[in-house]
Amino acid sequence: MGTIVIIAVYGVYAAFWIRFFLHTLVWWHSRAENPVVFLPREPSAIKTWVLTIRDVALFWRLLKVNPALWFGEYMFHATFLLVVIRHLRYFLDPVPTWVWNMQLPGLIAGYILPVSLIYILAVRFFSEREKYSSPANVLFLALILAITGIGLLMYVFFKPDLAAVKLFALGILSFAPAPMPGGVLFPMHLVLVLVLVGLVPSHIVTAPLVMFEARRRELGLPKVMHEE
Repeated sequence: MGTIVIIAVYGVYAAFWIRFFLHTLVWWHSRAENPVVFLPREPSAIKTWVLTIRDVALFWRLLKVNPALWFGEYMFHATFLLVVIRHLRYFLDPVPTWVWNMQLPGLIAGYILPVSLIYILAVRFFSEREKYSSPANVLFLALILAITGIGLLMYVFFKPDLAAVKLFALGILSFAPAPMPGGVLFPMHLVLVLVLVGLVPSHIVTAPLVMFEARRRELGLPKVMHEE
């Protein structure tokens, strides 16, 4: 079982980056084939970047469209990031001070994260404006909820050997895998994480670049229409 999971870890990791590389090539090729012509001049790069950063950091477009969903999505992404930072202690040796300082915020976020997921699912199921939500998106959220639930069970009731968990994580990173920690919940937790990584759309990584391009086109559009 442990060997199969270790092979799956490397396979999922490699597949993700291959998908990311191919998606980046497709995006770059599409960008080169469809250049934007700005008349009489291109929009300010500074203004474009500022608006893009606002779009990415604050989910600005979602806030304007659906404030109720925006609240849940922002709470989810913020708590998810804190939980990921908390988990860095298993992959770093020595652990940086700033990671130790984020342990308590990450722990609190771990309790808020499932609440945010349930809130998002409720908004998507009961809001008339969210009937277009795809089954794949709902499955994605449910998968994260399951991962979070198992994580909380391990923290509160069925604590794994954390030293063994860290040795396993460091072994994976150094290509010298250590035995998988005992128990049932940790392998389940890890397998679900691998499924999650396998389902993550590769375009998420290039989303800031795509949003920058969209903003750039949007700012240039009035100029084109004015000239025509």
